[in-house]
Amino acid sequence: MVRTFSLTKRACAAILIVSQILLPLQASATVSKLPPMVKPKVPPNIMFTLDDSGSMVFEYMPDKLVPGFSYVAGFPQPPNVYEANKAFPSDVMGFGDGNGTDNATTLKIARFRNWEVNEIYYNPGVKYDPWKNADGTSMPQANPVAAYFNPVAPTGGNLVATINLTSSTQGVVWGKVDWIKSSTAAVVNEQRDFYPATYFKYIGGTGCVSADDATNVNCFEKVEIKSTVTSYPKFSSDRTECATTCTYAQEIQNFANWFQYWRSRTLLARGGAGTAFSKQETSLRVGFATLNAPSRTINGVSSSVIVAGVTPDFAGANRQSFFDELYKYPAYLNGTPLRAAMDKVGQYFRRTDAGGPWQNTINDTSSGQASCRQNYHIMTTDGTWNGNGASVANGNVDGTNGVLRTAADGSTFKYGISGSTLKDSAGNVTVTTDKQYADTYSDTLADVAMYYWVNDLRSDWTDQSKKNVPTNSADPAFWQHLVTYTVGLGVVGTLDPATDLPALKDGTKQWSQPAADSTNNVDDLWHAAVNGRGQYFSARNPKQFGESLALALADIASRVGSAAAVATSNNTLGSNTKLYTSSYRTDNWSGKLEQKSVNATTGAVSVTNDWDTDNWTVNASTRKVFTTAASGIGGIEFNYTNLAASDKTAFNDAAADYLPTVVTGTNIVDYIRGDKSLENNPFRIRKYVLGDLVNSDPQYVREGKDGGYVFLPAGSVGKGSYQTFLNWKKSSSRVATVYVGSNDGMLHAFDAAANDTSALERFAYIPKSIIPKLPQLAKKTYSHEFYVDGTVNVGDAAIGTDINAPWRMVLLGATGAGGKAVFALDVTDPATFDQSKVLWELSSTIPTADSDMGYTMGVPQMGRLKDGTWVAVFGNGYESASGKAVLYVVNLRTGAVLYKKDTGTTSNGLSTPKLLINSDSTIKAAYAGDLQGNLWKFDFSTPSPGDPTKVEIAFNGSPLFTAKNSVNPSLKQPITTQPQLYPHPENGIIVIFGTGKIYEDTDPTNTSLQTLYGIWDKDSAPSTVVKTSLVQQTLTKDNGSMFYKFLNPQVVDWNTKRGWYIDLTVVSAERLVTDPIIFEDQVIFTTLIPGTSTDPCITDGFSTTLQLSPLNGGPLSYKTIDTNGDNQITPSDTMVSGRQSTATMGTTIIRTGNRNLKVYQAASKDGTMIGGAEGVNSRASDPIPTVRLWRQINIK
Repeated sequence: MVRTFSLTKRACAAILIVSQILLPLQASATVSKLPPMVKPKVPPNIMFTLDDSGSMVFEYMPDKLVPGFSYVAGFPQPPNVYEANKAFPSDVMGFGDGNGTDNATTLKIARFRNWEVNEIYYNPGVKYDPWKNADGTSMPQANPVAAYFNPVAPTGGNLVATINLTSSTQGVVWGKVDWIKSSTAAVVNEQRDFYPATYFKYIGGTGCVSADDATNVNCFEKVEIKSTVTSYPKFSSDRTECATTCTYAQEIQNFANWFQYWRSRTLLARGGAGTAFSKQETSLRVGFATLNAPSRTINGVSSSVIVAGVTPDFAGANRQSFFDELYKYPAYLNGTPLRAAMDKVGQYFRRTDAGGPWQNTINDTSSGQASCRQNYHIMTTDGTWNGNGASVANGNVDGTNGVLRTAADGSTFKYGISGSTLKDSAGNVTVTTDKQYADTYSDTLADVAMYYWVNDLRSDWTDQSKKNVPTNSADPAFWQHLVTYTVGLGVVGTLDPATDLPALKDGTKQWSQPAADSTNNVDDLWHAAVNGRGQYFSARNPKQFGESLALALADIASRVGSAAAVATSNNTLGSNTKLYTSSYRTDNWSGKLEQKSVNATTGAVSVTNDWDTDNWTVNASTRKVFTTAASGIGGIEFNYTNLAASDKTAFNDAAADYLPTVVTGTNIVDYIRGDKSLENNPFRIRKYVLGDLVNSDPQYVREGKDGGYVFLPAGSVGKGSYQTFLNWKKSSSRVATVYVGSNDGMLHAFDAAANDTSALERFAYIPKSIIPKLPQLAKKTYSHEFYVDGTVNVGDAAIGTDINAPWRMVLLGATGAGGKAVFALDVTDPATFDQSKVLWELSSTIPTADSDMGYTMGVPQMGRLKDGTWVAVFGNGYESASGKAVLYVVNLRTGAVLYKKDTGTTSNGLSTPKLLINSDSTIKAAYAGDLQGNLWKFDFSTPSPGDPTKVEIAFNGSPLFTAKNSVNPSLKQPITTQPQLYPHPENGIIVIFGTGKIYEDTDPTNTSLQTLYGIWDKDSAPSTVVKTSLVQQTLTKDNGSMFYKFLNPQVVDWNTKRGWYIDLTVVSAERLVTDPIIFEDQVIFTTLIPGTSTDPCITDGFSTTLQLSPLNGGPLSYKTIDTNGDNQITPSDTMVSGRQSTATMGTTIIRTGNRNLKVYQAASKDGTMIGGAEGVNSRASDPIPTVRLWRQINIK
């Protein structure tokens, strides 16, 4: 028979790398929003290119609106609006064609001032906000009586130029056309008055087909925003400042904001870019370029197009400088030389000097260059390319086969015009048949993008080990290269990016031939993004443009952190032959649950899966998804109709963000339920149904655990029926279920015996407390969040209403890093689970505000009080509003809080408690650590008058022990894992735990000394413990190898000592962030060592698996580590106590039929054994101690 016990949690695994990038700005020292493994040390370079061509100053879009593609304004223009010493024409559409009427209403005027025809004109259904400052704050609201033509001062620009939008005497003076005009445009020296704050609404009518095709001015209704009209329609929910209608003050303010910040193409582009970049993290490395920027010196090298090279960070002066250039750079009113500009950007990324983009600190020759740094180019334009071509990247690059390239890990890639050939590091070859890259044309924009992707930008780095740029599903290039994103503003080509890519891939469609100013060049703009392995975005209004840039930056963020991690379940074998692993992928934030077979004799884990969730399909309309009712008690089916009003508002408000695309709150709810019908347009595409599985270990439940409740006190409800309940759980009718929390917002219950993946899920549960942030999951700009990220605990409790059969199986869960909530479900029969089986939810807001509830990242515990009350027991977690460390004792059936034991400390939080169970199977005590290093004992067995089950903090409110740094005792050591309990041979309990933390972004770089402890809590003469009463054991490496041994192991004299400790000094920054495991006569620790290499491209984190004696913290009396690599424990192995390996994603212990103990790493795909023990002695003949530890240790 095979038995497994999980040794670690997954989140431990991998805090290899440090800096978090490309995330919205947030306060420091908070729970991270990313799995630690995806926090790269090497932020990417991003060059942002702004189109500064002449057409960008136009106040209309698309180009076809004005015959001859002329400069015609919507308002009379003062000189020097966007550039010094440049006068702009004063032609105002509809007035400068010989019309002799003040405040005229003509078809041209109506079309120009209608947002359906002129897509950048004022739209009363859109809320226009001011631009963003570098720090993310907003610029001032525009003044309707003095609105600026340009909200910031361009170089030499006319900042003081304003317009009174409420005055009807704005003169239009003709005769100043000095730039672009059609050959038939009239030049008239006359003046016309008109009212600026005017728009035209399309109303239809006889002969009116659409706004764009209207041939009669009567198809439109003129609306002047004047103080004499006090109420204006609220066209959409996006106008959040308005109630049911908009007041004059609200409407004129919205119009003024539009005019000042968004009325022209260049204002729109600058404002949208500013909004997107204002949300980016400070570790970003960003540069700025424009199409026509004249030559200047960039960090020692003369260059045109580049305005500012990338900076080593995106903070302080560097951040402000980027925004200054973005907002103030002049419009040169030249052509659209996209090819030449992209070529210049590519050449910039070929620089090898210290002033180039590869240097870690620009112009600091001692700072080194990171070979793994990724490089991105985001190019925006409103037009088709013309002008000069590329000086370097010319020819038919995408129509030429590439050269074979070899990566640091030995994998290879070769680009082919009819498909590429890839070989992974294991030698597996893949040949693609994709034909979407090549064409038969030369000197295209797509050729330029391909040139800087397919060619090695750092050919001077000839060492193969430097070909280590991270790859992802969208970009297989491991050599130094440039990825291209393009954003087209108001342009449409002959191909449709939304539908034509499959036909381009299979060769049934081909790219059209570009030429100067050709419509086909829009297709070439898309083709450039395809060749550059980036993305193409098309925007037609301010909102879409900003969202396009945000999508590009979000896509870059997902690529930068592309990683995967695996974990094993810690309660796995119902049939004694199955193991469950969970994993996550950051390139699409999906998860994967796999079932594997385990050989009952050898303990070997199958390489192939019995099943996994990648092929899982759902029917969103019939899927069983539930959430908690508004009161926090009981449940409801999760659909829009059933939701509380506040939750509906969250979805409805989110729906408004998609305008002008019509989206409803119901659409978003359906998306969360699994509906894919609106994916890509407008919702985020989900490659797989299941969201990422990070810190929630899968839990297998069928027969479950024997809680030992046959030993309940005489007369206890359920005592006589518990054995019958145990027998039922083991019966063939009992269904097997695997529970795992996912960051798609759900706790999933999967059928462990399923063969058909379409019927894999039994039900799903969404905690109510996370509903307000569920709409984020649908956004294409989604940046990773945690949702249901905690591991569940399933146990038995006599809480049923039938006194003759009261036993139920209760699932306790927490949202972990996803929120501040704990919940309970009745999972006695998961096959028939419905809303009535949702018991309760407790959070920082449900049922009422609770400032003590924090992020509960551990596993809630359950048990029985002496008075017969069944309870959930858990620590309040971290970062609560009160900052306290509090133990919660909650009625398991009702969710009522019975006790909140405040330890009286601040800047703190209580971790997962461990319950000590009396011989009558009731709770005797709970042990828990906190962030201040305190190990608390909570006494459940001291009765109080009128309250026989009162919970008290033992030792008169003092901690049993406080963990302090041995070198600097003023530094307290945080305890974030659950202590484990081992019976002391004389009396009492040895409490075993370790110190360290890893859940905040800054934790990996903390090198404070951490320690493993074993503290004796005596039954006789109990008292607190100090460190001087502990025996120190010392670990060292065995002859410098990966193995650990003890240096002069010490004996613990229990007559004078109270325990032992081991300082983790072998490697700096080592810590314990996963629960230790007691297995028979040994304790097994898995520590974490974050990466320490000075090379930012090396992710060299490690874990150490230690197998020790819980009685003295020293070596065991038998060998436990495979030191000679034969995958077994034999006499030829050396006597050591630990082994260092790569950072583990979850370690599993398997006990085989021949009594051998095997320790595996979840990341080992071949099931390689890293430790174990041969013929381990169990304590089957040991007497049962006075205190039963049914759920703490295995006593056989």
